Amino acid sequence: MMTVEGVRFTVVGAGRSGLAASNALASRGGDVRLVEARPDAERPAGLDARVAFEAGTNAPRPGDIAVLSPGVPEVSPVRAEIAAVAAEVIGEVELFYRLSPAPILAITGTDGKSTTTTMLGAIAAAANPSTFVGGNLGNPLCEGLDELTASSLVIAEISCFQLTTCVDFRPRVAIVTNIAEDHLNYHGSFAAYQAAKQRVWAEMTGEDTLILNADDPYIAAWERPEAPRIRTFSLTNPDADAYYDGETLWVVRGGRPEALMRRDELALLGRHNVANALAAGLAADAWGIPLATAREALMAYAPLPHRLAPVATIDGVRWVNDSKATNANAAAAGIRAIEAPLILLAGGSEKDADFTGFGALVRERTRAAILFGQTRHRLAEAIGDTHRTIVVETLDEAVAEARALAEPGDTVLLGPACASYDQFQSYGHRGEVFTAMVQAMRAD
Repeated sequence: MMTVEGVRFTVVGAGRSGLAASNALASRGGDVRLVEARPDAERPAGLDARVAFEAGTNAPRPGDIAVLSPGVPEVSPVRAEIAAVAAEVIGEVELFYRLSPAPILAITGTDGKSTTTTMLGAIAAAANPSTFVGGNLGNPLCEGLDELTASSLVIAEISCFQLTTCVDFRPRVAIVTNIAEDHLNYHGSFAAYQAAKQRVWAEMTGEDTLILNADDPYIAAWERPEAPRIRTFSLTNPDADAYYDGETLWVVRGGRPEALMRRDELALLGRHNVANALAAGLAADAWGIPLATAREALMAYAPLPHRLAPVATIDGVRWVNDSKATNANAAAAGIRAIEAPLILLAGGSEKDADFTGFGALVRERTRAAILFGQTRHRLAEAIGDTHRTIVVETLDEAVAEARALAEPGDTVLLGPACASYDQFQSYGHRGEVFTAMVQAMRAD
Protein backbone atom coordinates (compact mmCIF):
# COMPACT_ATOMS: atom_id res chain seq x y z
CA MET A 1 0.00 0.00 0.00
CA MET A 2 1.17 3.52 -0.79
CA THR A 3 3.04 5.52 1.87
CA VAL A 4 1.23 8.81 2.50
CA GLU A 5 2.30 10.06 5.92
CA GLY A 6 4.83 12.85 5.60
CA VAL A 7 4.77 12.72 1.76
CA ARG A 8 4.05 15.91 -0.21
CA PHE A 9 1.18 15.96 -2.70
CA THR A 10 -0.31 18.59 -4.99
CA VAL A 11 -3.84 17.79 -6.12
CA VAL A 12 -4.59 19.61 -9.39
CA GLY A 13 -8.24 20.54 -9.85
CA ALA A 14 -10.76 21.32 -7.12
CA GLY A 15 -13.68 19.34 -8.52
CA ARG A 16 -15.32 16.54 -6.60
CA SER A 17 -12.58 13.99 -7.35
CA GLY A 18 -9.87 16.50 -6.38
CA LEU A 19 -11.66 17.21 -3.12
CA ALA A 20 -12.00 13.48 -2.39
CA ALA A 21 -8.33 12.85 -3.17
CA SER A 22 -7.18 15.77 -1.01
CA ASN A 23 -9.24 14.66 1.97
CA ALA A 24 -8.12 11.04 1.66
CA LEU A 25 -4.46 12.08 1.61
CA ALA A 26 -4.79 14.59 4.47
CA SER A 27 -6.56 12.08 6.71
CA ARG A 28 -3.64 9.69 6.17
CA GLY A 29 -1.01 12.22 7.16
CA GLY A 30 -0.01 13.61 3.77
CA ASP A 31 1.26 17.14 3.25
CA VAL A 32 -1.42 18.19 0.79
CA ARG A 33 -1.92 21.27 -1.39
CA LEU A 34 -5.00 21.62 -3.61
CA VAL A 35 -4.74 23.97 -6.59
CA GLU A 36 -7.42 25.22 -8.98
CA ALA A 37 -6.70 27.09 -12.22
CA ARG A 38 -9.69 29.43 -11.93
CA PRO A 39 -8.42 32.59 -10.24
CA ASP A 40 -11.82 33.33 -8.67
CA ALA A 41 -12.21 29.84 -7.17
CA GLU A 42 -13.00 29.73 -3.47
CA ARG A 43 -11.84 27.12 -0.99
CA PRO A 44 -14.20 24.17 -1.47
CA ALA A 45 -16.70 23.46 1.26
CA GLY A 46 -15.83 20.18 2.95
CA LEU A 47 -12.09 20.44 2.28
CA ASP A 48 -10.03 19.06 5.16
CA ALA A 49 -8.61 21.93 7.23
CA ARG A 50 -5.14 20.39 6.93
CA VAL A 51 -5.13 20.91 3.14
CA ALA A 52 -3.64 24.15 1.79
CA PHE A 53 -5.67 25.68 -1.04
CA GLU A 54 -4.51 28.01 -3.82
CA ALA A 55 -6.53 29.41 -6.72
CA GLY A 56 -5.22 30.68 -10.05
CA THR A 57 -2.62 28.00 -10.70
CA ASN A 58 -2.11 24.41 -11.86
CA ALA A 59 1.52 24.27 -10.74
CA PRO A 60 2.56 21.64 -8.19
CA ARG A 61 5.28 22.22 -5.66
CA PRO A 62 8.57 20.91 -7.09
CA GLY A 63 9.08 17.28 -6.13
CA ASP A 64 5.45 16.68 -5.09
CA ILE A 65 3.42 13.73 -6.27
CA ALA A 66 0.81 15.40 -8.47
CA VAL A 67 -2.74 14.02 -8.46
CA LEU A 68 -4.18 15.30 -11.73
CA SER A 69 -7.81 16.15 -12.42
CA PRO A 70 -9.36 14.12 -15.27
CA GLY A 71 -10.51 17.46 -16.66
CA VAL A 72 -7.02 18.31 -17.98
CA PRO A 73 -6.99 17.03 -21.60
CA GLU A 74 -4.39 14.54 -22.71
CA VAL A 75 -3.30 17.01 -25.42
CA SER A 76 -2.98 19.94 -23.02
CA PRO A 77 0.52 21.40 -22.49
CA VAL A 78 -0.42 21.67 -18.80
CA ARG A 79 0.28 17.96 -18.43
CA ALA A 80 3.85 18.32 -19.62
CA GLU A 81 4.35 21.39 -17.44
CA ILE A 82 3.18 19.48 -14.38
CA ALA A 83 5.25 16.39 -15.22
CA ALA A 84 8.38 18.54 -15.55
CA VAL A 85 8.03 19.69 -11.93
CA ALA A 86 6.37 16.79 -10.11
CA ALA A 87 8.03 13.64 -8.83
CA GLU A 88 5.18 11.61 -10.34
CA VAL A 89 1.83 12.33 -12.00
CA ILE A 90 -1.13 10.10 -11.19
CA GLY A 91 -4.91 10.49 -11.09
CA GLU A 92 -7.58 9.94 -8.45
CA VAL A 93 -8.30 6.41 -9.70
CA GLU A 94 -4.62 5.45 -9.45
CA LEU A 95 -4.45 7.00 -5.99
CA PHE A 96 -7.50 5.01 -4.92
CA TYR A 97 -5.96 1.79 -6.23
CA ARG A 98 -2.80 2.37 -4.23
CA LEU A 99 -4.74 3.06 -1.03
CA SER A 100 -7.61 0.57 -1.31
CA PRO A 101 -7.48 -2.74 0.56
CA ALA A 102 -10.29 -4.15 -1.60
CA PRO A 103 -10.20 -5.77 -5.07
CA ILE A 104 -11.60 -3.78 -7.98
CA LEU A 105 -13.86 -4.83 -10.85
CA ALA A 106 -13.66 -2.10 -13.50
CA ILE A 107 -15.89 -1.08 -16.39
CA THR A 108 -14.82 1.14 -19.28
CA GLY A 109 -15.89 1.72 -22.89
CA THR A 110 -17.60 4.44 -24.90
CA ASP A 111 -21.23 3.66 -24.06
CA GLY A 112 -23.04 1.58 -21.47
CA LYS A 113 -20.44 2.08 -18.73
CA SER A 114 -22.80 3.48 -16.11
CA THR A 115 -25.56 0.96 -16.76
CA THR A 116 -23.15 -1.98 -16.76
CA THR A 117 -21.43 -0.66 -13.64
CA THR A 118 -24.65 -0.30 -11.69
CA MET A 119 -25.94 -3.65 -12.96
CA LEU A 120 -22.75 -5.35 -11.78
CA GLY A 121 -22.88 -3.30 -8.59
CA ALA A 122 -26.38 -4.57 -7.84
CA ILE A 123 -25.28 -8.15 -8.46
CA ALA A 124 -22.15 -7.76 -6.33
CA ALA A 125 -24.05 -6.11 -3.47
CA ALA A 126 -26.46 -9.05 -3.38
CA ALA A 127 -23.48 -11.37 -2.94
CA ASN A 128 -21.33 -9.10 -0.74
CA PRO A 129 -23.03 -6.33 1.30
CA SER A 130 -19.65 -4.60 1.65
CA THR A 131 -19.67 -3.54 -2.00
CA PHE A 132 -18.81 0.02 -3.03
CA VAL A 133 -19.91 1.30 -6.45
CA GLY A 134 -18.38 4.51 -7.77
CA GLY A 135 -15.86 6.22 -10.02
CA ASN A 136 -16.95 8.02 -13.15
CA LEU A 137 -20.57 7.58 -12.01
CA GLY A 138 -20.20 10.86 -10.11
CA ASN A 139 -19.10 9.65 -6.69
CA PRO A 140 -15.28 9.53 -6.70
CA LEU A 141 -13.67 6.30 -5.59
CA CYS A 142 -11.67 8.05 -2.86
CA GLU A 143 -14.92 9.02 -1.15
CA GLY A 144 -15.44 5.35 -0.31
CA LEU A 145 -11.97 4.55 1.02
CA ASP A 146 -12.80 4.70 4.71
CA GLU A 147 -15.60 2.14 4.35
CA LEU A 148 -13.44 -0.52 2.74
CA THR A 149 -11.73 -3.60 4.16
CA ALA A 150 -9.95 -6.51 2.52
CA SER A 151 -13.29 -8.35 2.37
CA SER A 152 -15.01 -5.51 0.50
CA LEU A 153 -15.51 -5.35 -3.25
CA VAL A 154 -15.26 -2.26 -5.47
CA ILE A 155 -17.22 -1.90 -8.71
CA ALA A 156 -15.71 1.05 -10.57
CA GLU A 157 -16.74 2.90 -13.71
CA ILE A 158 -13.50 4.20 -15.24
CA SER A 159 -13.42 6.81 -18.00
CA CYS A 160 -10.78 7.23 -20.67
CA PHE A 161 -9.81 10.50 -18.97
CA GLN A 162 -9.07 8.63 -15.74
CA LEU A 163 -7.16 5.83 -17.47
CA THR A 164 -4.63 8.26 -18.94
CA THR A 165 -3.26 8.87 -15.43
CA CYS A 166 -3.24 5.23 -14.31
CA VAL A 167 0.15 3.62 -13.71
CA ASP A 168 -0.18 0.49 -11.53
CA PHE A 169 -3.98 0.22 -11.62
CA ARG A 170 -4.94 -3.47 -11.73
CA PRO A 171 -8.59 -4.50 -11.76
CA ARG A 172 -9.22 -8.17 -11.10
CA VAL A 173 -12.01 -8.17 -13.68
CA ALA A 174 -12.34 -5.52 -16.40
CA ILE A 175 -15.08 -4.95 -18.96
CA VAL A 176 -14.78 -2.96 -22.19
CA THR A 177 -18.38 -2.35 -23.23
CA ASN A 178 -17.75 -1.01 -26.76
CA ILE A 179 -15.72 1.56 -28.69
CA ALA A 180 -16.91 4.45 -30.87
CA GLU A 181 -15.45 7.82 -31.80
CA ASP A 182 -15.68 10.13 -28.81
CA HIS A 183 -13.67 12.75 -26.91
CA LEU A 184 -11.31 13.36 -29.84
CA ASN A 185 -10.80 16.93 -28.64
CA TYR A 186 -9.50 15.54 -25.33
CA HIS A 187 -7.18 12.84 -26.66
CA GLY A 188 -6.17 14.35 -29.98
CA SER A 189 -7.05 11.33 -32.14
CA PHE A 190 -9.22 8.22 -32.24
CA ALA A 191 -6.07 6.09 -31.93
CA ALA A 192 -5.10 7.88 -28.72
CA TYR A 193 -8.64 7.45 -27.38
CA GLN A 194 -8.51 3.70 -28.03
CA ALA A 195 -5.05 3.49 -26.46
CA ALA A 196 -6.44 5.14 -23.32
CA LYS A 197 -9.18 2.51 -23.08
CA GLN A 198 -6.64 -0.29 -23.53
CA ARG A 199 -4.76 0.90 -20.44
CA VAL A 200 -7.43 -0.79 -18.34
CA TRP A 201 -5.64 -4.11 -18.78
CA ALA A 202 -2.03 -2.86 -18.72
CA GLU A 203 -1.28 -4.31 -15.26
CA MET A 204 -3.69 -7.25 -15.29
CA THR A 205 -2.18 -10.71 -14.77
CA GLY A 206 -3.03 -14.27 -15.71
CA GLU A 207 -5.17 -14.48 -12.57
CA ASP A 208 -7.45 -11.72 -13.87
CA THR A 209 -10.27 -11.69 -16.44
CA LEU A 210 -10.78 -9.20 -19.28
CA ILE A 211 -14.28 -9.14 -20.79
CA LEU A 212 -14.65 -7.76 -24.32
CA ASN A 213 -17.54 -7.03 -26.68
CA ALA A 214 -17.28 -9.61 -29.47
CA ASP A 215 -19.61 -7.58 -31.70
CA ASP A 216 -17.48 -4.43 -31.73
CA PRO A 217 -15.41 -3.99 -34.94
CA TYR A 218 -12.83 -1.73 -33.30
CA ILE A 219 -12.25 -4.11 -30.40
CA ALA A 220 -11.99 -6.98 -32.89
CA ALA A 221 -9.04 -5.20 -34.51
CA TRP A 222 -7.17 -4.73 -31.22
CA GLU A 223 -4.09 -6.76 -30.42
CA ARG A 224 -5.21 -8.93 -27.54
CA PRO A 225 -3.18 -8.86 -24.33
CA GLU A 226 -1.43 -12.07 -23.29
CA ALA A 227 -1.80 -11.84 -19.52
CA PRO A 228 -5.48 -11.77 -18.48
CA ARG A 229 -7.96 -14.46 -19.36
CA ILE A 230 -10.28 -13.12 -22.07
CA ARG A 231 -14.00 -13.78 -22.19
CA THR A 232 -16.44 -12.25 -24.67
CA PHE A 233 -20.11 -11.34 -24.91
CA SER A 234 -22.27 -11.03 -28.03
CA LEU A 235 -25.80 -10.29 -29.16
CA THR A 236 -25.40 -12.50 -32.22
CA ASN A 237 -22.59 -15.05 -31.81
CA PRO A 238 -23.36 -18.23 -29.84
CA ASP A 239 -19.63 -18.99 -29.72
CA ALA A 240 -19.09 -16.11 -27.29
CA ASP A 241 -18.83 -16.76 -23.56
CA ALA A 242 -22.11 -14.90 -22.99
CA TYR A 243 -24.69 -14.47 -25.75
CA TYR A 244 -28.31 -13.70 -26.60
CA ASP A 245 -30.46 -15.94 -28.79
CA GLY A 246 -33.38 -13.54 -29.19
CA GLU A 247 -35.24 -14.83 -26.15
CA THR A 248 -32.71 -15.81 -23.48
CA LEU A 249 -29.40 -14.46 -22.19
CA TRP A 250 -26.82 -17.26 -21.78
CA VAL A 251 -23.49 -17.56 -19.97
CA VAL A 252 -21.15 -20.40 -20.90
CA ARG A 253 -19.72 -22.13 -17.82
CA GLY A 254 -17.49 -25.18 -18.02
CA GLY A 255 -18.12 -25.40 -21.75
CA ARG A 256 -21.90 -25.52 -21.35
CA PRO A 257 -24.39 -22.65 -21.75
CA GLU A 258 -26.46 -21.81 -18.67
CA ALA A 259 -29.42 -19.45 -18.76
CA LEU A 260 -28.84 -16.10 -17.10
CA MET A 261 -32.37 -14.75 -17.66
CA ARG A 262 -35.14 -14.32 -20.21
CA ARG A 263 -35.24 -11.08 -22.19
CA ASP A 264 -38.69 -10.27 -20.86
CA GLU A 265 -37.28 -10.38 -17.31
CA LEU A 266 -35.01 -7.39 -18.04
CA ALA A 267 -36.99 -4.16 -17.66
CA LEU A 268 -34.88 -1.97 -19.95
CA LEU A 269 -35.44 -0.80 -23.51
CA GLY A 270 -32.99 -1.64 -26.27
CA ARG A 271 -30.69 -4.45 -27.39
CA HIS A 272 -27.73 -2.47 -26.11
CA ASN A 273 -29.04 -3.02 -22.58
CA VAL A 274 -29.15 -6.75 -23.27
CA ALA A 275 -25.44 -6.48 -24.10
CA ASN A 276 -24.87 -4.57 -20.85
CA ALA A 277 -26.62 -7.32 -18.88
CA LEU A 278 -24.56 -10.00 -20.62
CA ALA A 279 -21.35 -8.17 -19.72
CA ALA A 280 -22.42 -7.74 -16.10
CA GLY A 281 -23.48 -11.37 -15.80
CA LEU A 282 -20.23 -12.58 -17.32
CA ALA A 283 -18.19 -10.39 -14.95
CA ALA A 284 -20.15 -11.68 -11.99
CA ASP A 285 -19.47 -15.24 -13.09
CA ALA A 286 -15.77 -14.46 -13.51
CA TRP A 287 -15.69 -13.29 -9.89
CA GLY A 288 -17.48 -16.42 -8.69
CA ILE A 289 -20.94 -14.96 -8.07
CA PRO A 290 -23.71 -17.50 -8.82
CA LEU A 291 -25.82 -16.88 -11.91
CA ALA A 292 -28.97 -17.17 -9.78
CA THR A 293 -27.80 -14.16 -7.75
CA ALA A 294 -27.06 -12.24 -10.95
CA ARG A 295 -30.48 -13.09 -12.38
CA GLU A 296 -32.36 -11.86 -9.30
CA ALA A 297 -30.43 -8.59 -9.23
CA LEU A 298 -30.92 -7.98 -12.96
CA MET A 299 -34.63 -8.71 -12.74
CA ALA A 300 -34.95 -5.99 -10.10
CA TYR A 301 -32.77 -3.49 -11.98
CA ALA A 302 -34.42 -0.22 -13.07
CA PRO A 303 -33.14 2.29 -15.66
CA LEU A 304 -30.70 4.92 -14.43
CA PRO A 305 -31.75 8.57 -14.67
CA HIS A 306 -31.26 10.13 -18.11
CA ARG A 307 -30.70 6.75 -19.81
CA LEU A 308 -33.73 5.91 -21.97
CA ALA A 309 -35.89 6.84 -18.98
CA PRO A 310 -39.61 7.30 -19.73
CA VAL A 311 -40.76 10.66 -18.35
CA ALA A 312 -44.48 10.72 -19.10
CA THR A 313 -47.16 9.89 -21.65
CA ILE A 314 -49.26 12.98 -22.37
CA ASP A 315 -52.16 13.02 -24.84
CA GLY A 316 -50.94 9.69 -26.21
CA VAL A 317 -47.36 10.91 -26.78
CA ARG A 318 -44.54 9.20 -24.85
CA TRP A 319 -41.61 11.41 -23.80
CA VAL A 320 -38.26 9.69 -23.11
CA ASN A 321 -35.12 11.20 -21.56
CA ASP A 322 -31.84 9.82 -22.94
CA SER A 323 -29.72 12.86 -22.06
CA LYS A 324 -26.81 10.57 -21.16
CA ALA A 325 -26.46 9.85 -24.91
CA THR A 326 -23.63 12.37 -25.28
CA ASN A 327 -22.21 10.92 -28.49
CA ALA A 328 -23.65 9.68 -31.76
CA ASN A 329 -23.14 6.00 -30.97
CA ALA A 330 -25.06 6.20 -27.69
CA ALA A 331 -27.85 8.24 -29.27
CA ALA A 332 -28.10 5.72 -32.11
CA ALA A 333 -28.64 2.91 -29.59
CA GLY A 334 -31.50 4.90 -28.08
CA ILE A 335 -33.07 5.51 -31.47
CA ARG A 336 -32.91 1.80 -32.30
CA ALA A 337 -34.55 0.95 -28.97
CA ILE A 338 -37.72 2.89 -29.83
CA GLU A 339 -40.19 0.99 -32.01
CA ALA A 340 -42.93 3.65 -32.13
CA PRO A 341 -42.95 6.55 -34.62
CA LEU A 342 -40.16 8.79 -33.38
CA ILE A 343 -39.45 12.50 -33.07
CA LEU A 344 -35.83 13.09 -32.09
CA LEU A 345 -34.47 16.05 -30.13
CA ALA A 346 -30.70 16.27 -30.67
CA GLY A 347 -27.86 18.73 -30.31
CA GLY A 348 -25.48 20.25 -27.79
CA SER A 349 -21.82 21.18 -27.50
CA GLU A 350 -19.02 20.14 -29.82
CA LYS A 351 -16.70 17.14 -29.39
CA ASP A 352 -15.42 17.14 -33.00
CA ALA A 353 -17.68 14.19 -33.81
CA ASP A 354 -18.51 12.87 -37.27
CA PHE A 355 -22.32 12.77 -37.61
CA THR A 356 -22.47 11.20 -41.10
CA GLY A 357 -23.61 7.73 -40.02
CA PHE A 358 -25.86 9.17 -37.34
CA GLY A 359 -27.56 11.37 -39.92
CA ALA A 360 -28.36 8.36 -42.07
CA LEU A 361 -29.91 6.56 -39.08
CA VAL A 362 -32.01 9.61 -38.23
CA ARG A 363 -33.35 9.69 -41.80
CA GLU A 364 -34.16 5.99 -41.61
CA ARG A 365 -35.67 5.71 -38.13
CA THR A 366 -37.32 9.02 -37.22
CA ARG A 367 -40.39 10.87 -38.39
CA ALA A 368 -38.73 14.20 -37.69
CA ALA A 369 -35.60 15.64 -36.06
CA ILE A 370 -35.60 18.84 -34.03
CA LEU A 371 -32.08 20.17 -33.56
CA PHE A 372 -30.82 22.65 -30.98
CA GLY A 373 -27.60 23.89 -29.42
CA GLN A 374 -24.14 24.55 -30.77
CA THR A 375 -24.13 21.53 -33.10
CA ARG A 376 -27.57 22.06 -34.61
CA HIS A 377 -26.37 23.16 -38.05
CA ARG A 378 -23.78 20.37 -38.36
CA LEU A 379 -26.41 17.83 -37.41
CA ALA A 380 -28.84 19.30 -39.93
CA GLU A 381 -26.21 19.03 -42.63
CA ALA A 382 -25.54 15.38 -41.76
CA ILE A 383 -29.25 14.53 -41.82
CA GLY A 384 -29.81 16.36 -45.09
CA ASP A 385 -32.66 18.39 -46.51
CA THR A 386 -34.68 15.38 -47.69
CA HIS A 387 -35.78 14.63 -44.12
CA ARG A 388 -38.14 16.65 -41.96
CA THR A 389 -35.77 18.73 -39.83
CA ILE A 390 -36.46 21.73 -37.62
CA VAL A 391 -33.54 23.85 -36.38
CA VAL A 392 -33.94 25.95 -33.24
CA GLU A 393 -31.55 27.44 -30.70
CA THR A 394 -32.60 26.06 -27.30
CA LEU A 395 -33.98 22.88 -25.79
CA ASP A 396 -37.02 24.83 -24.63
CA GLU A 397 -37.81 25.73 -28.25
CA ALA A 398 -37.17 22.13 -29.34
CA VAL A 399 -39.65 20.77 -26.79
CA ALA A 400 -42.27 23.29 -27.91
CA GLU A 401 -41.81 22.29 -31.56
CA ALA A 402 -42.04 18.61 -30.65
CA ARG A 403 -45.24 19.14 -28.71
CA ALA A 404 -46.82 20.89 -31.69
CA LEU A 405 -45.69 18.18 -34.10
CA ALA A 406 -46.30 14.99 -32.08
CA GLU A 407 -49.36 12.83 -32.61
CA PRO A 408 -50.87 10.10 -30.40
CA GLY A 409 -48.69 6.99 -30.64
CA ASP A 410 -45.47 8.97 -31.20
CA THR A 411 -42.42 8.92 -28.95
CA VAL A 412 -40.40 12.11 -28.42
CA LEU A 413 -36.85 11.14 -27.55
CA LEU A 414 -34.22 13.47 -26.12
CA GLY A 415 -31.19 11.77 -27.68
CA PRO A 416 -28.68 14.62 -27.97
CA ALA A 417 -25.70 12.78 -29.54
CA CYS A 418 -23.63 15.64 -28.08
CA ALA A 419 -22.25 16.91 -24.81
CA SER A 420 -24.26 19.47 -22.87
CA TYR A 421 -21.81 22.23 -22.01
CA ASP A 422 -23.08 24.86 -24.45
CA GLN A 423 -26.31 25.42 -22.49
CA PHE A 424 -26.18 23.17 -19.42
CA GLN A 425 -23.91 22.23 -16.53
CA SER A 426 -23.95 18.51 -17.38
CA TYR A 427 -25.97 15.85 -19.17
CA GLY A 428 -27.82 15.36 -15.88
CA HIS A 429 -28.76 19.04 -15.72
CA ARG A 430 -29.99 18.85 -19.33
CA GLY A 431 -32.08 15.79 -18.53
CA GLU A 432 -33.55 17.41 -15.44
CA VAL A 433 -34.55 20.51 -17.42
CA PHE A 434 -36.16 18.33 -20.11
CA THR A 435 -38.02 16.29 -17.49
CA ALA A 436 -39.34 19.44 -15.82
CA MET A 437 -40.54 20.81 -19.17
CA VAL A 438 -42.43 17.61 -19.94
CA GLN A 439 -43.98 17.37 -16.49
CA ALA A 440 -45.08 21.00 -16.73
CA MET A 441 -47.18 20.06 -19.78
CA ARG A 442 -49.56 18.19 -17.49
CA ALA A 443 -50.48 21.45 -15.79
CA ASP A 444 -51.25 23.24 -19.06
